[in-house]
Amino acid sequence: MERPLKYTYRIELRTTDDVREFTKIASRLDGRIYVTNGDKTLSAKSFLGVYLAKTSWNTIFVESDFDCFFDFRRFIVR
Repeated sequence: MERPLKYTYRIELRTTDDVREFTKIASRLDGRIYVTNGDKTLSAKSFLGVYLAKTSWNTIFVESDFDCFFDFRRFIVR
């Protein structure tokens, strides 16, 4: 069985406005989009979930089943 392709990028959300803009972008996109720290996973379309990740995780990744680099490039850490 073939494993579905996942795209993962490390992100940084510095302010509440960043969280608001990030979830606004995620909500407009089709497909599955999550924030994860490698252990826990939350919906990237949920303001409260993303805000919780921002305040309590040291490292945050956005993970999707499509390449979302250009959608979230402003938040991606290189």
